[in-house]
Amino acid sequence: MKRFSPVISALAFAIATPAVADLTAQQVWDSWKSLSADMGQTVTVGGETFSAGALSLTDVGFAMTLPDGTIDTTVPEITFQEQGDGAVVVTMSPTYYMRVQMKPAFQDAWDTTVELSAPDLRTTASGSLEAIRYDIAGPELAIRIKDMRSNDTPVDLALSVIASDFAGTYEITPGATFEFDSAFTTANLTMDMVGNDLEDDGSGVTLSATYTGLSVENSGTGAGLFNMVDPMAIYAKGNVFRSGYSHDGGAFAIEMREEDSPLFNMTGTSTGGTLGADIVDGGIAYEGASSGLDVRVSGPIIPFPEVSAKMETFGFGLTMPMTVSETPQDIALLLNLSGLEVSDFIWAMIDSAATLPHDPATLLVRLTGQAKMLVNLTDPIASAGVDMPAELHALNIDELRLSIAGAELTGAGGFTFDNTDTTTFDGLPAPDGTVDLQLVGGNGLLDKLVQMGLVPQDQAMGARMIIGLFSTPSDPDTLNTQITVTPDGAISANGQRIQ
Repeated sequence: MKRFSPVISALAFAIATPAVADLTAQQVWDSWKSLSADMGQTVTVGGETFSAGALSLTDVGFAMTLPDGTIDTTVPEITFQEQGDGAVVVTMSPTYYMRVQMKPAFQDAWDTTVELSAPDLRTTASGSLEAIRYDIAGPELAIRIKDMRSNDTPVDLALSVIASDFAGTYEITPGATFEFDSAFTTANLTMDMVGNDLEDDGSGVTLSATYTGLSVENSGTGAGLFNMVDPMAIYAKGNVFRSGYSHDGGAFAIEMREEDSPLFNMTGTSTGGTLGADIVDGGIAYEGASSGLDVRVSGPIIPFPEVSAKMETFGFGLTMPMTVSETPQDIALLLNLSGLEVSDFIWAMIDSAATLPHDPATLLVRLTGQAKMLVNLTDPIASAGVDMPAELHALNIDELRLSIAGAELTGAGGFTFDNTDTTTFDGLPAPDGTVDLQLVGGNGLLDKLVQMGLVPQDQAMGARMIIGLFSTPSDPDTLNTQITVTPDGAISANGQRIQ
């Protein structure tokens, strides 16, 4: 499931409120206040009237005190209109403001006013006290920074995030174990930012991005999932939060300026992307990917006129525990750079005669294992200065692949670790296991590097002798080796001890 985009999150702060059984306007409002209290908000109302099935509120304030600051929002008007069919339609002022004041310890103070705009937004509440649902739709949702100050000094920053043709659902099941489920879509999401140096010398940065077909989903169950006063409560035992998004493609551009002159330019496009994030019983798992990447970089900050690169897939993943555990927990790491192509200009600099194959390169690393967390990473004070926050108990190389310039290295294997023995390997837990490696086309690549003058002949000969001692050759141009490590400190290659 998937997490809110920034636009959705900010607007859901004030509009995604709970409805109740049979949906009278007063019940919806009472449930809203109850949920706000659970989130750590204080709600105030300037005026309240009821007429013809409509509960009208004016100057509705939401205030929240955080460990390092405050968040205050005032909505001029909110109306809960009974529909006579068991539903209530919630409408609100098309524009309102949120003020965020933060003063982290030993850091600068920040004071930011954000404009939230949702013209013609219509929220229909339905369902029951046991299963509360909102259907939300509108032509546009927007967040814009109206004012930003650091230590009372104005910051010259303009930022807007706009979602168009927005629609979605949001369901809440209140109770001791809070549950929610949501799904949102938007036809286009655009972001524009311009930041200028306070010295007003023409230096600054400009950023723009556009994505189409954005789909966002979220779900969760547990206590304190939306308690912003204690955001780390989401990692409590028994809590589950699943989140992520996907899009159908996009484009971005970044420009850095120095005294009105371009310093750095980067533009890029992609054909799609995904991102998922799960939090389960104090552990996190992230995984994402972008497809069809095409990036170009230029400007005097780099020593080339222009650098361009294409990639079929860029993927990443991380799984790890965040809280202290009595037993080892699952960990994982993924890095996937598939089909990487660089511009002919780069190849011409290192291989003008086209001696090397210019095939797309790939780097794929997939690791899994187990680790026992010794400190709570959710507590910055407790984890600060800790040399070894976790014990590594197992590490598996599930997949290793590196292919470039006609050569390919692959591997797989696994190790367990004895954390009671940190002397045999000089402070590291003693490993026990093997890894199998295969290199295809390595000698051919080395021959070409010698031909190009990048590797001296005597160094290439020495490298071949060393590789030959610890590998088993096979045709065509294939080398295999098995590295074994034992707890007594012995390291061998294909049965031949090397340490």
